[in-house]
Amino acid sequence: MLHKYKKELLKIQEEIVDMTKMAVVIVDDEGNYLTEKSNYSEFCKIFRKNKELSSFCEKCDVKALSKAFLSLKPYIYRCHAGLVDMIIPIIYQSELIGAFLVGQILLEDEETFELEDILVENVGKEFNIKKIVENYGFLKKVKYNELQSIASILHYTSVYISDCIKSKKWYNHIIENNIKEERVEYSHSQISSAVTYINENIRENIHLEDVAALCNLSISQFSRVFKRETGKTFKEYILIKKIEKAKHFLEITSKSLSEISNEIGIEDSSYFTKVFKKYERICPKEYRDLFQK
Repeated sequence: MLHKYKKELLKIQEEIVDMTKMAVVIVDDEGNYLTEKSNYSEFCKIFRKNKELSSFCEKCDVKALSKAFLSLKPYIYRCHAGLVDMIIPIIYQSELIGAFLVGQILLEDEETFELEDILVENVGKEFNIKKIVENYGFLKKVKYNELQSIASILHYTSVYISDCIKSKKWYNHIIENNIKEERVEYSHSQISSAVTYINENIRENIHLEDVAALCNLSISQFSRVFKRETGKTFKEYILIKKIEKAKHFLEITSKSLSEISNEIGIEDSSYFTKVFKKYERICPKEYRDLFQK
């Protein structure tokens, strides 16, 4: 059933990622991925690229899904790599139709709360320990009570989805936001001027050294602070913001891909398509088609 509402679910998933800064994907009632994985951490990508470790990731997903699907309640657990994830079932007319898979985080109050280890085996042998440790340090940390609140909000979101399916009416852009989110989120940060500059000059070729100078930081200091504050490298952040702008044009205008590519400061339209597909898992034309059906 949920497959018919992929366009609407994609927008909800994007907003969940924006709100939680967690990894999110939506599955159907059989556990098959309905949307592409969003905001998956580099730490988890390393595991999932390793054939042996990837099988453990899949086993974790399957076992956790089976528990949540049986109880029809949100389920928080620890995966084989030690990260905390949760499953939020989506129910329609008392029947399971899918679920949110959210997480890839660490608990701040780890020592005060024990979670079930969903899978105790973890025997991967062929991976770069140094890279694993480095990316472990970038994982988001959340207090357990905050995680419970997020689970509650996602449960309410699942109820909203059910109501929308029943009424056959989806409510988009309920709140008109005229304040750039970055100015609120980073207003007291060392990188606030950088975020403002990036958003106001997204069409331009933005250089790391110029933006670091705006913040009165060395390139290495700026890169470290920027990664900590945004969860993205400087290059990744700019590309993601360019793609967000491109999505806006694809949704509400009839501009050609070449025109949109120029609007976001990417001269080569084929490179634009490649970058778009990397972050959205579908090409620009397919994305536009979702909003023209």
